[in-house]
Amino acid sequence: MTGCSVAKGLLEGDSRIKVTVLEARGLASGATSRNGGHIVSPSVGDFAELVESFGVKSAVEIADFTLKNIEMTFDAVAEYPESTLARDSKIRRTTKVLAYTDQEAFENAQHSLRLWNRHMPVNRNDLFKMMSSDEAKAKLGLKHVAGASVGPGAAVWPYRLWCGLWSLLLEKHHDSLAIETFTPVHAVSEAPSGEDRLGRYVVKTSRGKIRASHVVYCTNGFTSHLLPSLRGKLFPFRGTMSAQDLGPSFPNHGADRSWSLLSTPHVDEKSGVRSASLYYLTQDTDTGYMMLGGEYEKPEDLVCSDDSKVNTRSAEEIVKVLPRHFETSGPPRVKSLWSGIMGFSRDGILMIGRLPEEVTGRREESEWIAAGFNGYGTGYCYSCGLAIAQMLLGKDVSGWVPSALMITKERLQGSLSTGTFWDGLVGQSVETERSKL
Repeated sequence: MTGCSVAKGLLEGDSRIKVTVLEARGLASGATSRNGGHIVSPSVGDFAELVESFGVKSAVEIADFTLKNIEMTFDAVAEYPESTLARDSKIRRTTKVLAYTDQEAFENAQHSLRLWNRHMPVNRNDLFKMMSSDEAKAKLGLKHVAGASVGPGAAVWPYRLWCGLWSLLLEKHHDSLAIETFTPVHAVSEAPSGEDRLGRYVVKTSRGKIRASHVVYCTNGFTSHLLPSLRGKLFPFRGTMSAQDLGPSFPNHGADRSWSLLSTPHVDEKSGVRSASLYYLTQDTDTGYMMLGGEYEKPEDLVCSDDSKVNTRSAEEIVKVLPRHFETSGPPRVKSLWSGIMGFSRDGILMIGRLPEEVTGRREESEWIAAGFNGYGTGYCYSCGLAIAQMLLGKDVSGWVPSALMITKERLQGSLSTGTFWDGLVGQSVETERSKL
């Protein structure tokens, strides 16, 4: 997602630029095609935490940035009215339902929404409305929840959207864009002094070396493979996804609803299993299948970059979620089960911008990053990629990109080294897992 947006921004911003995309596997075959299809802002539910960690000004800027991303993603599709991209990708506006499965989570959400309405601009106020447990049951068919919030959202078939955009970009910029799939990058280095005429950087791949004047890392959870200094600051997190069929008796809300089920996270002291703090689901508009993701797993099996396996406990638990919170005629049939690798940051917000020398070991100039979306890639990636493209082209983005998201020496030594977002994911004092990063 991010790489596509970067390429689009560069190619449309300067016709002289040549862009090469290096993809380790098939195009959009990683978390892009494996996610639940939500295009949502996490900032409403996270607003109180953002205020506590980064202050009101930064919290407002980050929230506004994520909401703009939703509109920018729809705008990108609207640029191609003659194509079938909108129909094929099933991109659509939805009513976003965020249900809280325990009282503590519901009360935290109410506090966060009060802060949101107090500090956000008037046009962003009252986007979400709270519902009691009884209202959620009567109006939404939810059971065993303490309450819910309802507001604007969106959903999409991610693989079709991003492969469709890539195809349209190739068609339009076939002389300037090269996409090299199954070409993992092994290392990035500087060209020897006096030999940088063809490009300052040498990018070593499985198929040989290429030269580049700029390198953009859109590698999310896999970034520390190429930038080992980011280990512990940016780490992989293996998520579990499923497609479940509840049968013809279950109503198809796919065209107009997307859902999340939020609980207060905790780690069971006896088993060491971390309960999911969030399950998320959309419904396919045609089949009615519920695309449901979430975790119930030990920390050591969550912090992992291997998406060839599925978390065992999560797979067992994920089939219990829908009957627990919806009226169903029986257990769901699991049509498919898979995993995907997300990228999480130590301080809980993404990182974007020009890479400092402290990260690369090379002088700060023409290496860039957009990564660490903390499970909300579809809610961040398009705007982040476009921001990187504009920065690379020398444009000022300070008017719309939050300064708190920029990767700086100060942030590297500060919140990316001391942030506690990790503790909310896997519990406190899991030092063996910290060291494994």
